[in-house]
Amino acid sequence: MSESTSTPSARVVYQANQPMLQSVQSVRNMLHHTARQYVGQKVQVQNIDGQVWEGVILSADRGILYLQVTPMHGYPEPRALFGPTILPLVLYELLVITLLM
Repeated sequence: MSESTSTPSARVVYQANQPMLQSVQSVRNMLHHTARQYVGQKVQVQNIDGQVWEGVILSADRGILYLQVTPMHGYPEPRALFGPTILPLVLYELLVITLLM
């Protein structure tokens, strides 16, 4: 991370070290490149906490994967007031992206 700009009344309680920062940036960039290759494709996505979604990749931008979700396992289709649900998923929290046929 860049050098902190602490003020006398503010105290940094966490700051990533340089190797951690480089690792997270590397994973984010790799997943961004990979996700953009599959825009418009149906996928299953699992994050590091074990949550799973199915849907279509709409885009990947600035560390976020936008997934238009589809119904899974007998649950009704998730819908917002005016259309389908789009989940913004943080790229560096994704564990698996599986292309579905």
